[in-house]
Amino acid sequence: MTCAQWIKDERSRHAKVNEQVNEMILGLSVRTLPQLVLVVLLTLFYGLTFSKAVLAKPIVATPPIGNAQSQVYIVDQQGHGDFTTIQAAINATVTNKDVILFIKAGHYNEKLFIARNNLTLVGESAKTTIIQYAELRNNWRKHHSSDWGAAVVNIDASDVNLINLSVINNYGRLHNTDDHQFAIRGFEHSNRIILHQCQAIADGGDTVSLWNKDSGMYYHSYCHFEGYVDMVCPRGWSLIENSSFFQKKQTATLWHDGERNADQKLVVNNSSFDGVAGFLLGRHHYDAQFYLINSQFSDNMADKAIFKKQYKDLDRIRANYYGQRYFFYNEHNSAKNYPWAANNFYPFKHHLKTKSMSQWVFNDKWQPNKTLETLEQVLQQALAPYALAFEPFTIN
Repeated sequence: MTCAQWIKDERSRHAKVNEQVNEMILGLSVRTLPQLVLVVLLTLFYGLTFSKAVLAKPIVATPPIGNAQSQVYIVDQQGHGDFTTIQAAINATVTNKDVILFIKAGHYNEKLFIARNNLTLVGESAKTTIIQYAELRNNWRKHHSSDWGAAVVNIDASDVNLINLSVINNYGRLHNTDDHQFAIRGFEHSNRIILHQCQAIADGGDTVSLWNKDSGMYYHSYCHFEGYVDMVCPRGWSLIENSSFFQKKQTATLWHDGERNADQKLVVNNSSFDGVAGFLLGRHHYDAQFYLINSQFSDNMADKAIFKKQYKDLDRIRANYYGQRYFFYNEHNSAKNYPWAANNFYPFKHHLKTKSMSQWVFNDKWQPNKTLETLEQVLQQALAPYALAFEPFTIN
């Protein structure tokens, strides 16, 4: 073996060990003292470096479902709680199996990284508890290899609930651009994500972007969404109820990706759509399935059906395996009649004849309203001794 070959092999072995140690650390659910000692020894012996994922993410691998009693902590900027910042609370509680953070009223200028399961953030109300940060996706990606950190709230975990909060990415109004600006971004492991009684607002595209293509399930209720192109753009299964949308540009409001499974769908029930004159209802780049039920469309909405994005470069066009699937029932508009939004399916005769909306959408795998009921009860009991209150949950 030549000297050059030996050096090459040693570098390869070193890189492999480095990768294995990073993966091992990411898999630890608790940073115990023996584990930290092991990390230090490995660092000294091998001269290892740690990945951005290890350095940036709170390390946790808790089960997504459990019966352990929830731990409730209070975040208060004025210092009258357990923590003064939300991210500090998230980082400090990664060893707890199930955590609820009650966030007192305030303007929190923070970017959040959520990489632990079973976490709930509850504000006093969406009007008074505001999480705001200015971030342009393109700026972030100039110096980072992924979108992890490109949003105000970054989620790569399961069973995460955001309630009574406003999440705002205000980069656009500060720098006069409507390019992509995530308020909330979900990653490959984001599943069973609830937004309830929240405002999600961005000054650019992709306000709420939850991107688990394989198994993602998302529930949003009594929320308000504002933004630009593809404002709410889930992948997988998504149910949005009793919510409002305001589109700030003549672009698509809804977007869906359901190419991995023919059953994946975006269902919007009992919600309203408004925006600038000529705003569009929705579009998709991949196979998708849209259901709009009991919706209210403003007169400002363009008379244009949901459509698939086309490209001049034919190689960029994805196959449409399942065909066009745009379903409407009982839509309302005060002045216009959209032929493409006429009734073409009857849910209460078929899909909802024996099942609730969430049972149908999530195939009996998840009941988010039961999660909300339990959370409200636990939080009320925990906060009662401190005379703290929050906006009650409206649950279907």
